[in-house]
Amino acid sequence: MKKLVLAVAVPLALVGAATLYTSTQVESTARDAVEQANIQLREMSVGAGAEVAIKMLSFESGLLSSNARYQVDIETQDTDGEPRQFTVLLQDRIEHGPFPVSRLTRGQLMPVAAQSHFHLERSAQTEALFEAAAGKNPLVGDVAFGYDGSQQGALRSAPLNFDNEDGTVRVAAGTVNFEVADETTTVRLEGQLPEIDMNLQRRDDGKPVRVKLSGIGMTVDKHDYVKGFGQGPSAITLERMEIRTDDNPAVVIKNASIEEASSRSSDGFDQSIAYRVGEVGANGQFIRNLTLALSLRNLDEDSLKALVESYKQILDSAATPQEALDNITDVQQQELQALALQLLEHKPTVALDEFGFETANGAARLSVVADLQGPSAEAFTPDAMIISMLASLKAEAGIDKGLVRDVASLIAQREPQYSADPAALQQQADLTTELFSGMALGAGWFQLQGDRLVSSLHYADNKVTLNGRDMTVEEFIGFAFGSVLGAGLLGQ
Repeated sequence: MKKLVLAVAVPLALVGAATLYTSTQVESTARDAVEQANIQLREMSVGAGAEVAIKMLSFESGLLSSNARYQVDIETQDTDGEPRQFTVLLQDRIEHGPFPVSRLTRGQLMPVAAQSHFHLERSAQTEALFEAAAGKNPLVGDVAFGYDGSQQGALRSAPLNFDNEDGTVRVAAGTVNFEVADETTTVRLEGQLPEIDMNLQRRDDGKPVRVKLSGIGMTVDKHDYVKGFGQGPSAITLERMEIRTDDNPAVVIKNASIEEASSRSSDGFDQSIAYRVGEVGANGQFIRNLTLALSLRNLDEDSLKALVESYKQILDSAATPQEALDNITDVQQQELQALALQLLEHKPTVALDEFGFETANGAARLSVVADLQGPSAEAFTPDAMIISMLASLKAEAGIDKGLVRDVASLIAQREPQYSADPAALQQQADLTTELFSGMALGAGWFQLQGDRLVSSLHYADNKVTLNGRDMTVEEFIGFAFGSVLGAGLLGQ
Protein backbone atom coordinates (compact mmCIF):
# COMPACT_ATOMS: atom_id res chain seq x y z
CA MET A 1 0.00 0.00 0.00
CA LYS A 2 2.82 2.37 0.88
CA LYS A 3 4.43 1.64 -2.47
CA LEU A 4 1.17 2.49 -4.27
CA VAL A 5 0.90 5.76 -2.34
CA LEU A 6 4.47 6.61 -3.22
CA ALA A 7 3.89 5.69 -6.86
CA VAL A 8 1.06 8.22 -7.00
CA ALA A 9 2.48 10.85 -4.65
CA VAL A 10 5.92 11.19 -6.23
CA PRO A 11 4.67 12.03 -9.77
CA LEU A 12 2.06 14.40 -8.30
CA ALA A 13 4.75 16.10 -6.26
CA LEU A 14 6.96 16.44 -9.32
CA VAL A 15 4.07 17.89 -11.36
CA GLY A 16 3.24 20.24 -8.50
CA ALA A 17 6.85 21.38 -8.24
CA ALA A 18 6.99 21.91 -12.00
CA THR A 19 3.74 23.88 -11.87
CA LEU A 20 5.04 26.04 -9.01
CA TYR A 21 8.29 26.68 -10.87
CA THR A 22 6.46 27.45 -14.10
CA SER A 23 4.21 29.95 -12.31
CA THR A 24 7.30 32.01 -11.44
CA GLN A 25 8.40 32.06 -15.08
CA VAL A 26 5.11 32.80 -16.84
CA GLU A 27 5.37 36.58 -16.67
CA SER A 28 8.84 36.64 -18.19
CA THR A 29 7.67 34.18 -20.87
CA ALA A 30 4.72 36.45 -21.72
CA ARG A 31 6.89 39.56 -21.83
CA ASP A 32 9.44 37.81 -24.06
CA ALA A 33 6.61 36.79 -26.39
CA VAL A 34 5.44 40.41 -26.62
CA GLU A 35 8.98 41.58 -27.36
CA GLN A 36 9.46 38.99 -30.10
CA ALA A 37 6.05 39.83 -31.59
CA ASN A 38 7.01 43.50 -31.77
CA ILE A 39 10.25 42.62 -33.56
CA GLN A 40 8.38 40.58 -36.17
CA LEU A 41 5.69 43.26 -36.59
CA ARG A 42 8.34 45.96 -37.01
CA GLU A 43 10.05 43.93 -39.74
CA MET A 44 6.75 43.39 -41.57
CA SER A 45 5.61 47.03 -41.32
CA VAL A 46 8.52 48.61 -43.25
CA GLY A 47 7.00 50.11 -46.39
CA ALA A 48 3.57 48.57 -45.66
CA GLY A 49 1.89 51.86 -44.76
CA ALA A 50 0.90 50.67 -41.27
CA GLU A 51 2.63 50.10 -37.95
CA VAL A 52 1.51 47.76 -35.17
CA ALA A 53 2.96 47.60 -31.65
CA ILE A 54 1.98 45.59 -28.56
CA LYS A 55 2.62 46.36 -24.90
CA MET A 56 1.66 44.62 -21.68
CA LEU A 57 -0.49 46.80 -19.42
CA SER A 58 -0.79 44.51 -16.41
CA PHE A 59 0.01 41.03 -15.12
CA GLU A 60 -1.68 39.33 -12.15
CA SER A 61 0.05 36.13 -11.15
CA GLY A 62 -1.68 33.13 -9.58
CA LEU A 63 -0.75 29.56 -8.68
CA LEU A 64 -2.44 27.66 -11.53
CA SER A 65 -3.19 30.56 -13.87
CA SER A 66 -2.45 34.24 -14.37
CA ASN A 67 -4.25 37.15 -16.01
CA ALA A 68 -2.66 39.67 -18.36
CA ARG A 69 -3.89 42.67 -20.30
CA TYR A 70 -2.35 44.00 -23.51
CA GLN A 71 -2.68 47.12 -25.61
CA VAL A 72 -2.30 46.94 -29.39
CA ASP A 73 -1.56 50.26 -31.10
CA ILE A 74 -2.22 50.48 -34.84
CA GLU A 75 -1.11 53.47 -36.91
CA THR A 76 -2.08 53.78 -40.56
CA GLN A 77 -3.00 56.45 -43.10
CA ASP A 78 -6.36 57.46 -44.52
CA THR A 79 -7.06 58.09 -48.20
CA ASP A 80 -5.67 61.64 -47.87
CA GLY A 81 -2.39 60.43 -46.36
CA GLU A 82 -3.25 61.71 -42.90
CA PRO A 83 -2.23 59.51 -39.95
CA ARG A 84 -4.91 57.55 -38.13
CA GLN A 85 -4.37 55.74 -34.84
CA PHE A 86 -6.36 52.91 -33.31
CA THR A 87 -5.98 51.19 -29.98
CA VAL A 88 -7.48 47.83 -29.04
CA LEU A 89 -7.20 45.95 -25.76
CA LEU A 90 -6.79 42.21 -25.20
CA GLN A 91 -7.51 40.19 -22.06
CA ASP A 92 -5.51 37.02 -21.54
CA ARG A 93 -5.94 34.08 -19.16
CA ILE A 94 -2.69 32.11 -18.98
CA GLU A 95 -2.77 28.54 -17.62
CA HIS A 96 0.51 27.41 -16.08
CA GLY A 97 2.31 24.31 -17.29
CA PRO A 98 3.40 21.64 -17.55
CA PHE A 99 -0.14 20.21 -17.98
CA PRO A 100 -2.80 22.94 -18.39
CA VAL A 101 -6.28 21.56 -17.84
CA SER A 102 -7.62 22.87 -21.17
CA ARG A 103 -4.99 20.86 -23.05
CA LEU A 104 -5.61 17.69 -21.07
CA THR A 105 -9.34 17.86 -21.80
CA ARG A 106 -8.51 17.97 -25.52
CA GLY A 107 -6.15 15.00 -25.26
CA GLN A 108 -3.00 17.13 -25.70
CA LEU A 109 -0.53 15.46 -23.34
CA MET A 110 2.69 17.16 -24.43
CA PRO A 111 3.95 19.35 -21.53
CA VAL A 112 4.12 23.10 -22.18
CA ALA A 113 5.28 26.09 -20.16
CA ALA A 114 1.94 27.89 -20.46
CA GLN A 115 -1.32 27.97 -22.39
CA SER A 116 -2.75 31.39 -23.27
CA HIS A 117 -6.44 32.12 -23.96
CA PHE A 118 -6.97 35.71 -25.09
CA HIS A 119 -9.90 37.70 -26.44
CA LEU A 120 -10.72 41.20 -27.60
CA GLU A 121 -11.88 43.61 -24.91
CA ARG A 122 -14.97 45.70 -25.53
CA SER A 123 -14.20 49.42 -25.81
CA ALA A 124 -15.36 52.54 -27.63
CA GLN A 125 -13.14 51.71 -30.62
CA THR A 126 -14.26 48.06 -30.82
CA GLU A 127 -17.97 48.60 -30.10
CA ALA A 128 -18.88 48.37 -33.80
CA LEU A 129 -17.08 45.00 -34.05
CA PHE A 130 -19.00 43.59 -31.08
CA GLU A 131 -22.28 44.76 -32.56
CA ALA A 132 -21.39 43.21 -35.92
CA ALA A 133 -20.54 39.92 -34.19
CA ALA A 134 -24.07 39.68 -32.72
CA GLY A 135 -23.11 38.84 -29.16
CA LYS A 136 -19.99 36.82 -29.89
CA ASN A 137 -16.48 38.03 -29.21
CA PRO A 138 -15.09 39.27 -32.56
CA LEU A 139 -11.59 37.94 -31.93
CA VAL A 140 -10.31 35.11 -29.75
CA GLY A 141 -7.15 33.06 -29.73
CA ASP A 142 -4.98 30.47 -28.03
CA VAL A 143 -1.20 30.14 -27.78
CA ALA A 144 0.83 27.30 -26.30
CA PHE A 145 4.32 28.30 -25.07
CA GLY A 146 6.88 25.50 -25.13
CA TYR A 147 9.76 25.14 -22.72
CA ASP A 148 12.11 25.54 -25.69
CA GLY A 149 10.74 28.99 -26.49
CA SER A 150 8.44 27.80 -29.27
CA GLN A 151 4.88 29.09 -29.70
CA GLN A 152 1.95 27.41 -31.38
CA GLY A 153 -1.55 28.79 -31.57
CA ALA A 154 -4.60 29.96 -33.46
CA LEU A 155 -6.49 33.19 -33.99
CA ARG A 156 -10.24 33.05 -34.76
CA SER A 157 -12.65 35.76 -35.84
CA ALA A 158 -16.44 35.57 -35.53
CA PRO A 159 -18.81 36.11 -38.48
CA LEU A 160 -19.36 39.86 -38.84
CA ASN A 161 -22.37 41.70 -40.29
CA PHE A 162 -22.11 45.46 -40.85
CA ASP A 163 -25.15 47.54 -41.81
CA ASN A 164 -25.22 51.30 -42.38
CA GLU A 165 -26.51 53.93 -44.78
CA ASP A 166 -23.90 52.91 -47.39
CA GLY A 167 -25.02 49.27 -47.53
CA THR A 168 -24.09 45.95 -45.96
CA VAL A 169 -20.88 43.99 -45.51
CA ARG A 170 -20.83 40.32 -44.53
CA VAL A 171 -17.56 38.72 -43.41
CA ALA A 172 -17.40 34.97 -42.75
CA ALA A 173 -15.58 33.52 -39.76
CA GLY A 174 -11.83 33.33 -40.30
CA THR A 175 -8.96 31.38 -38.78
CA VAL A 176 -5.19 31.83 -38.59
CA ASN A 177 -2.96 29.03 -37.31
CA PHE A 178 0.64 29.92 -36.52
CA GLU A 179 3.85 28.43 -35.17
CA VAL A 180 7.09 30.06 -34.04
CA ALA A 181 9.98 27.68 -33.35
CA ASP A 182 13.74 27.38 -33.05
CA GLU A 183 14.12 30.53 -30.94
CA THR A 184 11.98 32.56 -33.38
CA THR A 185 14.12 31.61 -36.40
CA THR A 186 11.19 29.66 -37.88
CA VAL A 187 7.75 31.19 -38.50
CA ARG A 188 4.84 29.32 -40.07
CA LEU A 189 1.35 30.70 -40.63
CA GLU A 190 -1.78 29.56 -42.43
CA GLY A 191 -4.95 31.64 -42.59
CA GLN A 192 -8.33 31.21 -44.24
CA LEU A 193 -11.26 33.57 -44.76
CA PRO A 194 -14.02 31.86 -46.77
CA GLU A 195 -15.99 34.89 -47.93
CA ILE A 196 -16.53 38.66 -47.89
CA ASP A 197 -19.76 39.95 -49.45
CA MET A 198 -20.29 43.71 -49.88
CA ASN A 199 -23.52 45.27 -51.14
CA LEU A 200 -22.97 49.01 -51.23
CA GLN A 201 -24.25 52.17 -52.85
CA ARG A 202 -22.05 54.72 -54.56
CA ARG A 203 -22.19 58.03 -52.76
CA ASP A 204 -22.12 60.12 -55.94
CA ASP A 205 -25.14 58.64 -57.72
CA GLY A 206 -26.59 56.05 -55.32
CA LYS A 207 -26.13 53.18 -57.81
CA PRO A 208 -25.58 49.72 -56.31
CA VAL A 209 -22.15 48.09 -56.23
CA ARG A 210 -21.59 44.49 -55.22
CA VAL A 211 -18.19 43.00 -54.51
CA LYS A 212 -17.88 39.37 -53.46
CA LEU A 213 -14.60 37.71 -52.54
CA SER A 214 -14.36 33.95 -52.01
CA GLY A 215 -11.59 31.67 -50.81
CA ILE A 216 -9.10 34.10 -49.28
CA GLY A 217 -5.96 32.39 -48.00
CA MET A 218 -2.59 33.32 -46.53
CA THR A 219 0.50 31.19 -45.93
CA VAL A 220 3.95 31.92 -44.51
CA ASP A 221 6.75 29.39 -44.10
CA LYS A 222 9.96 31.19 -43.13
CA HIS A 223 13.04 29.67 -41.51
CA ASP A 224 16.71 30.41 -40.81
CA TYR A 225 16.25 34.06 -39.93
CA VAL A 226 19.68 35.66 -40.21
CA LYS A 227 20.26 39.43 -40.06
CA GLY A 228 16.47 39.87 -40.03
CA PHE A 229 15.82 37.99 -43.30
CA GLY A 230 14.24 34.53 -43.46
CA GLN A 231 14.19 31.91 -46.18
CA GLY A 232 11.06 30.38 -47.61
CA PRO A 233 7.79 31.25 -49.34
CA SER A 234 4.72 33.28 -48.41
CA ALA A 235 1.52 33.90 -50.35
CA ILE A 236 -1.88 35.55 -50.34
CA THR A 237 -4.45 33.82 -52.54
CA LEU A 238 -7.97 34.58 -53.75
CA GLU A 239 -10.10 31.96 -55.49
CA ARG A 240 -12.70 34.34 -56.92
CA MET A 241 -13.73 38.00 -56.95
CA GLU A 242 -16.92 39.25 -58.55
CA ILE A 243 -17.58 42.96 -59.08
CA ARG A 244 -20.96 44.14 -60.32
CA THR A 245 -22.03 47.76 -60.73
CA ASP A 246 -25.64 48.74 -61.47
CA ASP A 247 -26.97 46.50 -64.27
CA ASN A 248 -23.62 46.09 -66.02
CA PRO A 249 -22.16 42.60 -66.59
CA ALA A 250 -20.07 41.36 -63.70
CA VAL A 251 -16.28 41.45 -63.82
CA VAL A 252 -15.01 38.10 -62.53
CA ILE A 253 -11.44 37.48 -61.36
CA LYS A 254 -10.34 33.91 -60.67
CA ASN A 255 -7.31 32.38 -58.96
CA ALA A 256 -5.42 35.55 -58.04
CA SER A 257 -2.32 35.44 -55.86
CA ILE A 258 0.64 37.37 -54.54
CA GLU A 259 3.57 35.00 -54.07
CA GLU A 260 6.84 35.92 -52.36
CA ALA A 261 9.92 33.79 -51.83
CA SER A 262 13.41 34.29 -50.46
CA SER A 263 16.49 32.08 -50.38
CA ARG A 264 20.23 32.06 -49.77
CA SER A 265 23.07 30.76 -51.87
CA SER A 266 26.82 31.20 -52.09
CA ASP A 267 26.18 34.23 -54.33
CA GLY A 268 24.01 36.05 -51.77
CA PHE A 269 20.39 36.61 -50.78
CA ASP A 270 17.58 36.30 -53.36
CA GLN A 271 14.10 37.79 -53.11
CA SER A 272 11.20 37.42 -55.57
CA ILE A 273 7.57 38.47 -55.77
CA ALA A 274 4.96 37.48 -58.34
CA TYR A 275 1.44 38.77 -58.96
CA ARG A 276 -0.74 36.26 -60.81
CA VAL A 277 -4.33 36.20 -62.03
CA GLY A 278 -5.68 33.04 -63.60
CA GLU A 279 -8.51 34.74 -65.43
CA VAL A 280 -10.28 38.10 -65.76
CA GLY A 281 -13.61 37.96 -67.56
CA ALA A 282 -16.25 40.53 -68.48
CA ASN A 283 -19.01 40.60 -71.09
CA GLY A 284 -17.82 37.38 -72.70
CA GLN A 285 -14.20 38.57 -73.06
CA PHE A 286 -11.34 36.97 -71.14
CA ILE A 287 -7.71 37.64 -70.28
CA ARG A 288 -5.91 34.65 -68.79
CA ASN A 289 -2.64 33.86 -67.03
CA LEU A 290 -1.79 37.47 -66.24
CA THR A 291 1.65 37.50 -64.56
CA LEU A 292 4.00 40.12 -63.17
CA ALA A 293 7.08 38.51 -61.59
CA LEU A 294 10.01 40.51 -60.18
CA SER A 295 13.18 39.49 -58.38
CA LEU A 296 16.35 40.77 -56.75
CA ARG A 297 19.26 38.35 -56.66
CA ASN A 298 22.81 38.13 -55.32
CA LEU A 299 22.20 40.68 -52.56
CA ASP A 300 24.82 41.08 -49.84
CA GLU A 301 22.91 40.62 -46.57
CA ASP A 302 25.13 42.87 -44.44
CA SER A 303 24.74 45.75 -46.90
CA LEU A 304 21.02 45.06 -47.29
CA LYS A 305 20.47 45.04 -43.53
CA ALA A 306 22.38 48.31 -43.11
CA LEU A 307 20.28 49.92 -45.86
CA VAL A 308 17.02 48.68 -44.31
CA GLU A 309 18.04 49.83 -40.83
CA SER A 310 18.95 53.29 -42.14
CA TYR A 311 15.59 53.49 -43.90
CA LYS A 312 13.81 52.52 -40.67
CA GLN A 313 15.62 55.23 -38.75
CA ILE A 314 14.54 57.81 -41.31
CA LEU A 315 10.91 56.66 -41.05
CA ASP A 316 11.10 56.91 -37.24
CA SER A 317 12.53 60.44 -37.34
CA ALA A 318 9.10 62.09 -37.78
CA ALA A 319 5.52 61.64 -36.62
CA THR A 320 4.57 59.75 -39.80
CA PRO A 321 6.60 57.90 -42.47
CA GLN A 322 5.36 60.29 -45.18
CA GLU A 323 6.44 63.30 -43.14
CA ALA A 324 9.86 61.73 -42.62
CA LEU A 325 10.32 61.16 -46.37
CA ASP A 326 9.06 64.65 -47.24
CA ASN A 327 11.63 66.20 -44.85
CA ILE A 328 14.59 63.91 -45.47
CA THR A 329 17.87 65.75 -44.80
CA ASP A 330 20.92 65.90 -47.03
CA VAL A 331 22.84 63.84 -44.48
CA GLN A 332 20.18 61.12 -44.45
CA GLN A 333 19.99 61.09 -48.24
CA GLN A 334 23.77 60.83 -48.57
CA GLU A 335 23.81 57.94 -46.09
CA LEU A 336 21.17 56.08 -48.09
CA GLN A 337 23.10 56.68 -51.31
CA ALA A 338 26.34 55.44 -49.75
CA LEU A 339 24.67 52.26 -48.50
CA ALA A 340 23.01 51.71 -51.87
CA LEU A 341 26.39 52.02 -53.60
CA GLN A 342 27.82 49.56 -51.08
CA LEU A 343 25.05 47.13 -52.05
CA LEU A 344 25.92 47.59 -55.74
CA GLU A 345 29.54 46.58 -55.09
CA HIS A 346 28.31 43.00 -54.58
CA LYS A 347 27.00 43.04 -58.19
CA PRO A 348 23.31 42.23 -57.62
CA THR A 349 20.81 41.32 -60.32
CA VAL A 350 17.41 42.99 -60.76
CA ALA A 351 14.91 41.26 -63.02
CA LEU A 352 11.48 41.51 -64.49
CA ASP A 353 11.29 37.75 -64.76
CA GLU A 354 7.98 37.78 -66.56
CA PHE A 355 5.24 40.14 -67.59
CA GLY A 356 2.59 38.60 -69.77
CA PHE A 357 -0.97 37.56 -70.40
CA GLU A 358 -3.06 35.55 -72.84
CA THR A 359 -6.24 36.14 -74.81
CA ALA A 360 -8.31 33.67 -76.82
CA ASN A 361 -6.00 33.87 -79.84
CA GLY A 362 -2.55 34.73 -78.57
CA ALA A 363 -0.08 35.55 -75.82
CA ALA A 364 2.41 38.28 -74.92
CA ARG A 365 5.54 37.90 -72.82
CA LEU A 366 8.32 40.25 -71.69
CA SER A 367 11.39 39.58 -69.53
CA VAL A 368 14.27 41.88 -68.56
CA VAL A 369 17.35 40.87 -66.53
CA ALA A 370 19.94 43.48 -65.53
CA ASP A 371 23.24 42.75 -63.78
CA LEU A 372 24.39 45.77 -61.77
CA GLN A 373 27.76 46.93 -60.46
CA GLY A 374 29.30 49.84 -58.61
CA PRO A 375 29.47 53.03 -60.73
CA SER A 376 32.72 54.01 -62.38
CA ALA A 377 34.83 56.65 -60.63
CA GLU A 378 35.10 58.49 -63.97
CA ALA A 379 31.32 58.86 -64.28
CA PHE A 380 30.53 62.46 -63.35
CA THR A 381 27.12 62.94 -64.98
CA PRO A 382 23.90 61.11 -64.00
CA ASP A 383 23.64 59.47 -67.45
CA ALA A 384 27.22 58.23 -67.35
CA MET A 385 26.75 56.96 -63.79
CA ILE A 386 23.63 54.99 -64.73
CA ILE A 387 25.34 53.43 -67.74
CA SER A 388 28.40 52.52 -65.68
CA MET A 389 26.20 50.80 -63.06
CA LEU A 390 24.78 48.49 -65.72
CA ALA A 391 27.11 45.53 -66.20
CA SER A 392 24.82 43.68 -68.58
CA LEU A 393 21.19 43.55 -69.70
CA LYS A 394 19.10 40.98 -71.49
CA ALA A 395 15.52 41.62 -72.65
CA GLU A 396 13.25 39.27 -74.57
CA ALA A 397 9.74 40.11 -75.84
CA GLY A 398 7.11 38.31 -77.90
CA ILE A 399 3.60 39.29 -78.99
CA ASP A 400 1.23 37.16 -81.06
CA LYS A 401 -0.63 39.11 -83.74
CA GLY A 402 -3.74 37.24 -82.62
CA LEU A 403 -3.46 38.88 -79.19
CA VAL A 404 -3.09 42.33 -80.79
CA ARG A 405 -6.25 41.65 -82.77
CA ASP A 406 -8.14 40.54 -79.64
CA VAL A 407 -7.11 43.66 -77.70
CA ALA A 408 -7.93 45.93 -80.66
CA SER A 409 -11.36 44.33 -80.94
CA LEU A 410 -11.98 44.76 -77.22
CA ILE A 411 -11.13 48.48 -77.43
CA ALA A 412 -13.19 49.02 -80.60
CA GLN A 413 -16.26 47.48 -78.97
CA ARG A 414 -16.55 50.59 -76.83
CA GLU A 415 -17.35 52.65 -79.94
CA PRO A 416 -21.05 52.56 -80.99
CA GLN A 417 -20.26 52.30 -84.73
CA TYR A 418 -18.38 49.05 -84.17
CA SER A 419 -20.28 47.44 -81.29
CA ALA A 420 -23.44 47.14 -83.39
CA ASP A 421 -21.72 45.92 -86.58
CA PRO A 422 -19.64 42.70 -86.28
CA ALA A 423 -18.20 43.07 -89.80
CA ALA A 424 -17.03 46.64 -89.15
CA LEU A 425 -15.60 45.54 -85.80
CA GLN A 426 -13.58 42.76 -87.45
CA GLN A 427 -12.33 45.12 -90.15
CA GLN A 428 -11.24 47.73 -87.59
CA ALA A 429 -9.45 45.08 -85.47
CA ASP A 430 -7.58 43.77 -88.52
CA LEU A 431 -6.60 47.28 -89.58
CA THR A 432 -5.29 48.14 -86.11
CA THR A 433 -3.33 44.87 -85.94
CA GLU A 434 -1.59 45.46 -89.26
CA LEU A 435 -0.87 49.09 -88.38
CA PHE A 436 0.71 48.09 -85.04
CA SER A 437 2.71 45.27 -86.63
CA GLY A 438 3.93 47.50 -89.45
CA MET A 439 5.14 50.16 -87.01
CA ALA A 440 6.88 47.60 -84.78
CA LEU A 441 8.64 45.94 -87.72
CA GLY A 442 9.40 49.16 -89.56
CA ALA A 443 11.02 50.77 -86.53
CA GLY A 444 13.37 47.79 -86.21
CA TRP A 445 12.39 46.89 -82.67
CA PHE A 446 10.69 43.61 -83.65
CA GLN A 447 11.08 40.79 -86.13
CA LEU A 448 8.33 38.54 -87.46
CA GLN A 449 8.52 34.82 -86.76
CA GLY A 450 5.45 33.17 -88.22
CA ASP A 451 2.52 35.08 -86.73
CA ARG A 452 4.50 36.34 -83.73
CA LEU A 453 6.40 39.60 -83.23
CA VAL A 454 9.65 38.93 -81.33
CA SER A 455 12.44 41.14 -80.01
CA SER A 456 15.78 40.44 -78.36
CA LEU A 457 18.03 43.05 -76.78
CA HIS A 458 21.41 42.30 -75.16
CA TYR A 459 23.93 44.69 -73.63
CA ALA A 460 27.42 44.06 -72.25
CA ASP A 461 30.90 45.57 -72.52
CA ASN A 462 29.61 48.80 -74.12
CA LYS A 463 28.00 46.84 -76.97
CA VAL A 464 24.31 46.48 -77.76
CA THR A 465 22.82 43.67 -79.84
CA LEU A 466 19.26 44.25 -81.02
CA ASN A 467 17.69 41.38 -82.96
CA GLY A 468 21.16 40.25 -84.09
CA ARG A 469 22.37 43.74 -85.05
CA ASP A 470 25.48 44.94 -83.15
CA MET A 471 25.78 48.60 -82.11
CA THR A 472 27.74 50.74 -79.70
CA VAL A 473 25.83 52.38 -76.86
CA GLU A 474 25.96 55.72 -78.68
CA GLU A 475 24.62 54.15 -81.88
CA PHE A 476 21.81 52.45 -79.97
CA ILE A 477 20.79 55.71 -78.24
CA GLY A 478 20.70 57.40 -81.64
CA PHE A 479 18.62 54.55 -83.07
CA ALA A 480 16.17 54.63 -80.16
CA PHE A 481 15.80 58.41 -80.30
CA GLY A 482 15.34 58.29 -84.05
CA SER A 483 12.63 55.62 -83.85
CA VAL A 484 10.74 57.68 -81.29
CA LEU A 485 10.95 60.73 -83.53
CA GLY A 486 9.93 58.67 -86.53
CA ALA A 487 6.83 57.43 -84.71
CA GLY A 488 5.86 60.99 -83.85
CA LEU A 489 5.84 60.27 -80.11
CA LEU A 490 7.62 63.57 -79.36
CA GLY A 491 5.27 65.69 -81.46
CA GLN A 492 6.93 68.48 -83.48
